[in-house]
Amino acid sequence: MVAINFSPQFAEAVAAGRKTQTIRQSARARAGQALQLYTGQRTKDCRKLADAICVDCTYVGLTARGVTLGDTSRFPGDMDDFARADGFADYAAMWKWFSERYKTNSFTGHIIRWRPNDPPPR
Repeated sequence: MVAINFSPQFAEAVAAGRKTQTIRQSARARAGQALQLYTGQRTKDCRKLADAICVDCTYVGLTARGVTLGDTSRFPGDMDDFARADGFADYAAMWKWFSERYKTNSFTGHIIRWRPNDPPPR
């Protein structure tokens, strides 16, 4: 099982199921793996947001000019659609967040996508 922590700005979107992907520096999950999604890990405010199943983990590169993906067929839509799926208003807001957080003009990592874990049968 892989635990993934989210900053408070994304927590409610993850908990509500509106955010079903995250971009990380390392490929911490593989398709089919169980995920536990949290906010506030390692603090007294730690809260589990959801259980999920990883459906995909692939390469992603981000620059001010756009997105490079390992397999573009998995991600229909434009750059703004891609950014909205990750919890941002548009690609400009996404790039601003990544460039400031990682102090870079080019980010390379992995996009992890998931679906909610099916509830146990009754």
